[in-house]
Amino acid sequence: MKPVTFLLLLFFLSFSHFAPAQPGLTVDLLARQQVIDGFGAFQGGSLTEESWWKNLYFNDLGASIYRVDLTPRLKAPYSDLSYYSPWFMGGATNSVFNLEDPDNPNGPENNRVRTYQGPSTYSRSFGGQNAPIAVMGPDIEQNILYFDFPADGAIPEGISQKSQLGDFKLIGSFWSPVPWVKVLSGNTYIENWWPGPAAGTPWPFIWGGNFAGGRLDVSGNPVSVFNDLALGGTGPTSSLTQFARSCAAYVLGYQRHFNTRFYAISIQNELNFEQFYNSATYPLASQYILALKAIRTEFDKYPELADVRIMGPEDLLGGDAYGMWQYGGGSTTVHKNLQYLQQIGNDPDALAAIDFFCIHGYAPDGVSSAGANPQLWDWWANGWNASPAAGIPGSVQGFRSFNKKSWMTETSGENRLWLSPAGGFPNNGAWSLALKIHQALTTGQQSAWVHWTFVDADDTGAVTDFGLTSQMAGANSPKFVAAKHFFKYIRPNAVRIQATPAGTTNLQASAYVHDTTGVLTLVLINTSNQSMDVQVQVPGALPGSHAFTAFTSKNNSYWVISSVTLQNGTTTVTVPGYGVTTLTGTGALATANDRFPTDGSVRLFAPAPNPASGQLKAGFYVSTPGEAHLCLLDATGKEVAQLHSGPVLPGSHFCEISVSNLPAGMYLLRLRVNGYTTSQKLLIP
Repeated sequence: MKPVTFLLLLFFLSFSHFAPAQPGLTVDLLARQQVIDGFGAFQGGSLTEESWWKNLYFNDLGASIYRVDLTPRLKAPYSDLSYYSPWFMGGATNSVFNLEDPDNPNGPENNRVRTYQGPSTYSRSFGGQNAPIAVMGPDIEQNILYFDFPADGAIPEGISQKSQLGDFKLIGSFWSPVPWVKVLSGNTYIENWWPGPAAGTPWPFIWGGNFAGGRLDVSGNPVSVFNDLALGGTGPTSSLTQFARSCAAYVLGYQRHFNTRFYAISIQNELNFEQFYNSATYPLASQYILALKAIRTEFDKYPELADVRIMGPEDLLGGDAYGMWQYGGGSTTVHKNLQYLQQIGNDPDALAAIDFFCIHGYAPDGVSSAGANPQLWDWWANGWNASPAAGIPGSVQGFRSFNKKSWMTETSGENRLWLSPAGGFPNNGAWSLALKIHQALTTGQQSAWVHWTFVDADDTGAVTDFGLTSQMAGANSPKFVAAKHFFKYIRPNAVRIQATPAGTTNLQASAYVHDTTGVLTLVLINTSNQSMDVQVQVPGALPGSHAFTAFTSKNNSYWVISSVTLQNGTTTVTVPGYGVTTLTGTGALATANDRFPTDGSVRLFAPAPNPASGQLKAGFYVSTPGEAHLCLLDATGKEVAQLHSGPVLPGSHFCEISVSNLPAGMYLLRLRVNGYTTSQKLLIP
């Protein structure tokens, strides 16, 4: 061999040895994770009445969850004069309550708010007025009459589109309870701006009709101003009783106002985040637990409220281990999310009262996003076995230890641009929003993801850090598009399945399968600035060619549609640098219900036992004669056992089969009869 030829051969051999492997992604149809309940946002106000808003939210984005503020709204006289607080009345009005009165720009006590220390001082003389208290008696129907309810076009629209969306879940959070059940928190307002509260003002206070800060009185002590004797009660009641009765009345009235039911409510939005707007604080888990149990007990008295789930504790994700466990100590102790979980878990009644957990994906400031840091999500899901910082216990459980799901119910803070900042890693723009959704669903194992505001614009009409879009930006808003990569095709009741990247550390991916529709959806995120071709493999997909649709976004190019063929479970997808690609399609899985009647004329009973070993019993019902084929399929769609094949008469039919010789894994019990197909999953351990 000539020397040159030898050197060339050596070069090519060396290059092939050290050349990086093509990026790959393997989807495991059997490695099932959490069920996805849906995606959504908060809004409220007149925008929800607009047709463009409804079209963007439900039809284009495909949101199936809608979140509302449950801070109670009271009728007159309880809400007169902005709940008897200084506010704007126009320059022509001379009033000690008018911040526009040049003789009185700061209210009766020169602090632009109305302060009180608790129930006994709520009605103190202020500006010559005494704010009344709406005492809640034992009759919830009478209590409802104290309240007024908002207009909100999103709720009836969501209800009307429930079938099209796959589901519609209405959720709500109390930013504050009725103001008179709160007492001094020991904290003061630290900022100073007009017309905001004066610096040093102690919480709680009323500012412009907002029930600002303060701590719920959970002592259980009767208070004379809460005497319900004239309302059919027994006399003085506690703040905790008034809290439970008022919350129950407001939620029940809200449901009737919109002729619907809440899927879930949270008794406090952000437990330790006192602000000049509606807010309250529960610095200790014990205080939150007393409130939680009081609400559950009250709700369970009424059929219209008994099935309303309670989610919580709805704290901030924070930025470090202390933000996950506890701030301060002694008299300044403030518990954080994982400590709430531990104490709820130690109280059987509290654990039974809370249906599932929820958390906000914010940093400690409660305004900016917690960042693309999967460590915080891992702690929330799994806790830790060794202390992550000084003064923190060494063994702490995450939410998964309590056999309850978790939702991410609020976050925002990203810049409107696709990539921000412009230099370095773009961890604060629309692209990073997609990455953070991915991390919440994968590392955090969240079952739902809810953004703060859907539409929010500045004076120029541009999207703010707090919204996904604006009327001006519409479907072209980069943050709207980033969310759409998940919201649109991961439908309610899809199941996240394992998606494992290989050959690169710059690929993040997740996968979801919907058993009813047979839709398989993958979301791929490129965390580098270089484009990559990813070979996707789906072992267990049905043989042959299956058409999938790809939606790809990158900087200045959003939601570009292309076609992809999944051939024998394999395809290649191009994901641009700092880009996102959603791949979705049907027909490749053996889990789809092709067509199934909803009138009960055909039913496949759940196989028993499941998981199965030894003998398996299966059955089905038909209302008319026909040909029935009942079989067992493995994960590849191959028929491994036939339970029935032939004519059937109307009625129920049962059969048994031994599964002792079948390998462990996930199987599908499939029934075909009279042109219909349905299936049930079966696990053989």
